Amino acid sequence: MIKKIFHYICVLVAGILWSAFLALLFQQLFFYMYHINLLNPQTYRIFSVFWNSGGVLSGKDIIMFLGLLLYLPLCFYGWYRLYHYKFMRLITVPLNKIVNSGLDNYKAPDVNIKNLKIEEKKTLEQVVQERLEAEKKKNQSQNTANSDFRKKIIEQIEENKK
Repeated sequence: MIKKIFHYICVLVAGILWSAFLALLFQQLFFYMYHINLLNPQTYRIFSVFWNSGGVLSGKDIIMFLGLLLYLPLCFYGWYRLYHYKFMRLITVPLNKIVNSGLDNYKAPDVNIKNLKIEEKKTLEQVVQERLEAEKKKNQSQNTANSDFRKKIIEQIEENKK
Protein backbone atom coordinates (compact mmCIF):
# COMPACT_ATOMS: atom_id res chain seq x y z
CA MET A 1 0.00 0.00 0.00
CA ILE A 2 2.73 2.46 0.98
CA LYS A 3 4.73 1.45 -2.09
CA LYS A 4 1.80 2.37 -4.36
CA ILE A 5 1.34 5.71 -2.63
CA PHE A 6 5.06 6.41 -2.97
CA HIS A 7 4.84 5.48 -6.67
CA TYR A 8 1.99 7.92 -7.28
CA ILE A 9 3.79 10.67 -5.38
CA CYS A 10 6.87 10.13 -7.55
CA VAL A 11 4.81 10.29 -10.76
CA LEU A 12 3.08 13.46 -9.58
CA VAL A 13 6.28 15.22 -8.54
CA ALA A 14 8.00 14.28 -11.82
CA GLY A 15 5.04 15.64 -13.78
CA ILE A 16 4.87 18.89 -11.85
CA LEU A 17 8.59 19.55 -12.12
CA TRP A 18 8.75 18.77 -15.83
CA SER A 19 5.59 20.76 -16.64
CA ALA A 20 6.88 23.81 -14.76
CA PHE A 21 10.29 23.60 -16.45
CA LEU A 22 8.72 23.19 -19.90
CA ALA A 23 6.27 26.06 -19.31
CA LEU A 24 9.11 28.40 -18.34
CA LEU A 25 11.14 27.24 -21.34
CA PHE A 26 8.23 27.84 -23.73
CA GLN A 27 7.51 31.21 -22.14
CA GLN A 28 11.12 32.35 -22.59
CA LEU A 29 11.29 30.97 -26.14
CA PHE A 30 8.07 32.66 -27.24
CA PHE A 31 9.04 35.91 -25.60
CA TYR A 32 12.43 35.88 -27.34
CA MET A 33 11.09 34.85 -30.78
CA TYR A 34 7.65 36.49 -30.95
CA HIS A 35 7.65 39.03 -28.08
CA ILE A 36 4.60 37.29 -26.62
CA ASN A 37 4.11 36.53 -22.94
CA LEU A 38 2.32 33.16 -22.80
CA LEU A 39 1.49 33.52 -19.12
CA ASN A 40 -0.52 36.68 -19.68
CA PRO A 41 -4.28 36.09 -20.36
CA GLN A 42 -4.38 39.26 -22.48
CA THR A 43 -2.26 37.46 -25.11
CA TYR A 44 -4.92 34.81 -25.62
CA ARG A 45 -7.64 37.45 -25.99
CA ILE A 46 -5.58 39.05 -28.75
CA PHE A 47 -5.21 35.66 -30.48
CA SER A 48 -8.97 35.10 -30.22
CA VAL A 49 -9.84 38.51 -31.65
CA PHE A 50 -7.34 38.05 -34.49
CA TRP A 51 -8.70 34.60 -35.37
CA ASN A 52 -12.37 35.58 -35.13
CA SER A 53 -11.87 38.65 -37.30
CA GLY A 54 -10.56 36.45 -40.14
CA GLY A 55 -6.86 36.89 -39.64
CA VAL A 56 -4.56 34.88 -41.92
CA LEU A 57 -1.63 32.97 -40.47
CA SER A 58 1.78 33.48 -42.06
CA GLY A 59 4.64 30.93 -41.99
CA LYS A 60 6.04 32.35 -38.77
CA ASP A 61 2.59 32.28 -37.18
CA ILE A 62 2.07 28.62 -38.15
CA ILE A 63 5.34 27.67 -36.42
CA MET A 64 4.17 29.56 -33.31
CA PHE A 65 0.79 27.80 -33.44
CA LEU A 66 2.48 24.38 -33.80
CA GLY A 67 4.70 25.24 -30.83
CA LEU A 68 1.60 25.93 -28.74
CA LEU A 69 0.02 22.65 -29.86
CA LEU A 70 3.19 20.67 -29.08
CA TYR A 71 3.29 21.78 -25.46
CA LEU A 72 0.99 19.04 -24.15
CA PRO A 73 2.58 16.12 -26.05
CA LEU A 74 6.05 17.32 -25.02
CA CYS A 75 4.82 17.69 -21.46
CA PHE A 76 3.55 14.10 -21.29
CA TYR A 77 6.59 12.68 -23.14
CA GLY A 78 9.02 14.47 -20.83
CA TRP A 79 6.98 13.37 -17.81
CA TYR A 80 7.20 9.75 -18.94
CA ARG A 81 10.94 9.93 -19.70
CA LEU A 82 11.73 11.74 -16.47
CA TYR A 83 9.86 9.19 -14.39
CA HIS A 84 11.55 6.22 -16.07
CA TYR A 85 14.95 7.92 -15.76
CA LYS A 86 14.62 7.40 -11.98
CA PHE A 87 15.04 11.12 -11.47
CA MET A 88 12.92 10.77 -8.35
CA ARG A 89 15.73 8.94 -6.57
CA LEU A 90 17.68 12.19 -6.56
CA ILE A 91 14.81 13.85 -4.73
CA THR A 92 13.69 11.01 -2.48
CA VAL A 93 17.10 9.84 -1.20
CA PRO A 94 17.65 13.00 0.89
CA LEU A 95 14.04 12.87 2.10
CA ASN A 96 14.46 9.22 3.14
CA LYS A 97 17.66 10.11 5.01
CA ILE A 98 15.82 12.84 6.93
CA VAL A 99 12.88 10.58 7.76
CA ASN A 100 15.06 7.65 8.82
CA SER A 101 17.59 9.73 10.78
CA GLY A 102 15.84 9.06 14.09
CA LEU A 103 15.75 5.31 13.45
CA ASP A 104 19.56 4.97 13.48
CA ASN A 105 19.56 4.68 17.27
CA TYR A 106 17.33 1.61 17.14
CA LYS A 107 19.21 -0.42 14.55
CA ALA A 108 21.07 -3.55 15.58
CA PRO A 109 24.82 -3.47 14.97
CA ASP A 110 26.07 -5.25 11.89
CA VAL A 111 27.70 -8.62 12.51
CA ASN A 112 30.49 -9.86 10.29
CA ILE A 113 30.23 -13.63 10.13
CA LYS A 114 33.84 -14.02 8.99
CA ASN A 115 35.10 -12.65 12.31
CA LEU A 116 33.05 -15.01 14.45
CA LYS A 117 35.08 -17.85 15.90
CA ILE A 118 33.04 -21.00 15.97
CA GLU A 119 34.52 -23.70 18.17
CA GLU A 120 33.72 -27.33 17.90
CA LYS A 121 32.20 -29.03 20.92
CA LYS A 122 34.78 -31.12 22.70
CA THR A 123 34.33 -34.03 25.01
CA LEU A 124 35.58 -33.93 28.57
CA GLU A 125 38.40 -36.34 27.70
CA GLN A 126 39.65 -34.06 24.90
CA VAL A 127 39.66 -31.01 27.19
CA VAL A 128 41.60 -32.91 29.90
CA GLN A 129 44.09 -34.22 27.32
CA GLU A 130 44.73 -30.70 25.93
CA ARG A 131 45.33 -29.31 29.43
CA LEU A 132 47.72 -32.13 30.29
CA GLU A 133 49.69 -31.46 27.10
CA ALA A 134 49.82 -27.74 27.89
CA GLU A 135 51.11 -28.47 31.43
CA LYS A 136 53.67 -30.91 30.07
CA LYS A 137 55.01 -28.28 27.62
CA LYS A 138 55.17 -25.73 30.43
CA ASN A 139 57.10 -28.10 32.69
CA GLN A 140 59.51 -29.02 29.89
CA SER A 141 60.27 -25.37 29.20
CA GLN A 142 60.91 -24.80 32.93
CA ASN A 143 63.14 -27.88 33.13
CA THR A 144 65.18 -26.84 30.12
CA ALA A 145 65.52 -23.36 31.58
CA ASN A 146 66.74 -24.83 34.91
CA SER A 147 69.19 -27.18 33.20
CA ASP A 148 70.55 -24.34 31.03
CA PHE A 149 70.99 -22.19 34.13
CA ARG A 150 72.87 -25.01 35.95
CA LYS A 151 75.14 -25.52 32.93
CA LYS A 152 76.03 -21.83 32.85
CA ILE A 153 76.86 -21.83 36.58
CA ILE A 154 79.08 -24.90 36.19
CA GLU A 155 80.90 -23.28 33.22
CA GLN A 156 81.53 -20.07 35.20
CA ILE A 157 82.87 -22.06 38.18
CA GLU A 158 85.25 -23.99 35.92
CA GLU A 159 86.47 -20.77 34.31
CA ASN A 160 87.10 -19.25 37.74
CA LYS A 161 89.15 -22.33 38.73
CA LYS A 162 91.50 -21.85 35.85
